[in-house]
Amino acid sequence: ASCLVGSEMCIRDRGEGFTEWTNVTKAKPVYQGHAQPLLPGKLGFYDLRMDEVREEQTALAKRFGVHAFMYYYYWFSGHKLMEMPINKLVESDIDQPFCIMWANENWTRRWDGDSKNILIAQEYDKVPAEDFIDDVIPLLKDDRYLRVDGAAVVAVYRIAQLPNYRDVIEEWRRRTREAGVGELHLMSVDVGANFDGLNASYMEAGIQGALAFPPHNHEYVAISHDGLGVHHRFQGGLFSYQAMCNAAISRLRGDFPETDFPGAMVGFDNTARRQWEPHAWVGANPYTFRRWMRATVEAVSLRDEQHRIVIVNAWNEWAESAVLEPTQRWGSAYLQALRSALI
Repeated sequence: ASCLVGSEMCIRDRGEGFTEWTNVTKAKPVYQGHAQPLLPGKLGFYDLRMDEVREEQTALAKRFGVHAFMYYYYWFSGHKLMEMPINKLVESDIDQPFCIMWANENWTRRWDGDSKNILIAQEYDKVPAEDFIDDVIPLLKDDRYLRVDGAAVVAVYRIAQLPNYRDVIEEWRRRTREAGVGELHLMSVDVGANFDGLNASYMEAGIQGALAFPPHNHEYVAISHDGLGVHHRFQGGLFSYQAMCNAAISRLRGDFPETDFPGAMVGFDNTARRQWEPHAWVGANPYTFRRWMRATVEAVSLRDEQHRIVIVNAWNEWAESAVLEPTQRWGSAYLQALRSALI
């Protein structure tokens, strides 16, 4: 199977290229044994303005079986944010296959895409969603851009939010053909209906499939706070990583759609963003992650080579503790687990 990892590009760099280590390092544990702050290991505190960093990340990814990076792409009614790293990649000759996911939700203080505390909104009445594709066509033309059956892979985070998204998709395809890009392999992100996911068949909307992006649309099993020594200020949610993993494996071994790309998450814990109101999955570890990843590989094992793609959330989402990169706590254990699962 080919492994595709989500990359946070700059880890909320605010446009200057520096990772937002200040917020990450200030995170405090909210229960006994809570692994916060999560700190980098081998790669250290890096600056993604430097090609040397991308070269080191690429070498590490290849060593452990990662085939390509999916970069989150922030485009708000024609206004781009955090585009520097992917622009730097395109300008370089680094052999890193890549594709993009349009993170088309509102930019909010809480980073949950809701309609409150909005910093930058997606205002499709000001700049139509059709114009998004014009902005990314230069990326799609790059020789390193990931393709399936010759078509450029583009994912949209909350595609059902696009006004008249069926018409938008049709227009995107027309423009990319005219621009010489060729066809699109368009994926929706499986965020679930309660997060503006698609209710109707995505095939009817001109979408090739959906990609997994846990914890979205996966089973949330709350755990008891008894015996955890939870801080009195804590008002968030604690969930079982193992329970989510087990439920995901059962689903993968059932009637999993042939069109979809399955995936697993390294972990999820956004304490670094929402100190006393985070959602945290307790019990994440490389062994359980390896079981989950192995199930994703088995789910695609009978497909033709072009469609044997599995997803990992994520390569370096430090503010959500979804990190394949080496950490002080785990070293390279998650990368080793991934490589083991892919064999």
